[in-house]
Amino acid sequence: MHTQLIGNRGPIAISALSLCISFHCLQPLALTCDPTFSLLAGRGIGKIALILMVLVHCGLLVASMRQSLARRWCAINVQFFGATTWLRSFAGMFLLFALLHAAMLVAASQPHCITIDSQALTLIPSKLGSLFFGLVTVFFLAWTEELIFRGTIFFILSQRLSVMSSMLITSGIFALSHNLINPLAMVISQWRLGLGLFLLGLFLNTLFVATGTLAYSMGAHAGLVYIKVILRRIPLIAYTQEAPWWFNADLRQCLVVQALFFIGIVGMLSVLQRTRGLRQERIECN
Repeated sequence: MHTQLIGNRGPIAISALSLCISFHCLQPLALTCDPTFSLLAGRGIGKIALILMVLVHCGLLVASMRQSLARRWCAINVQFFGATTWLRSFAGMFLLFALLHAAMLVAASQPHCITIDSQALTLIPSKLGSLFFGLVTVFFLAWTEELIFRGTIFFILSQRLSVMSSMLITSGIFALSHNLINPLAMVISQWRLGLGLFLLGLFLNTLFVATGTLAYSMGAHAGLVYIKVILRRIPLIAYTQEAPWWFNADLRQCLVVQALFFIGIVGMLSVLQRTRGLRQERIECN
C-alpha cells in the first residue's frame, strides 16, 4: 500500500506540471477572444473550462496508474452509475440537504437576519426552464467536484496516508481551491469562508468514507448548491444590514452552520469507529 503512492509520484508530478502548462497556454489564448475570460473565475464558463482541464488530467493520471488502482478509481467515480441504487441515494441526500439549506434561511427570517419576499414566487412559472437547466448544471458540478476531490485526491492520498490525514489534506485543498487567484486569502482575510469550506469538505469526505460511494456526497453537495442557484434566479430573500454576529449571508461563513457541520462530522466518525470496533470484535471471536 505504501509503495503505491511512491510509485505514482512521477505520474502525479507530470500531471500537475501538464495542468500548469495547459493553463498558461489556454488562458492567454482565450483572452484574445474574450478579454474578460478567466480560468480562475469563481463560476461561469471559466470555471467550467478549468474543471474540464482538471478532469482530463485526472484521466491521464489514472491511465498511468497500475491497472488495479485504475479499476478501483473507475469503480468509485464512474461505474457506480451502473448500480440501480445510486439515484435513490443521490436524490435522498439532495432533497435532505436542499431542505436543510432552505430551513436555515427560513429560521434566519425569525430574528430578521433576512426578509422573505413571497411575491417572488410568482416568477417560478417563467423560470422553470432556467431552474431545470440549473439543476442539470448543479448535478454535473457536484459529480465533477466530488470526482476531483473525493474520488481522486482523497483516493490517491489514502494509498499512503491514514484516512484521517487524507481527509484533512483533501479538505484543505478543497477550501483553498475556492479562491485560485489568492488561495492564502482563505486562511487570512477570508478565514471564516475558508473555515466553512474546510468543514464542508471534511463533512463530504466523512460522508464518502462512511458510505463508500460518491452518490451520497454528490447529493449533499448538489442539494446545498441548488438552493443558491434558485435564489440567483428568483429573488425570494433579501439580507438585512444589521445581522447578528453568528449569522452571515453566505451560510458557509455562518457560525451556526459551521457548528452543524462539525457535529455531523463528529457523529459520523463516532459511528464509523464504533462500527469498525464491532467488526474487529467479530473477527476476533471468529
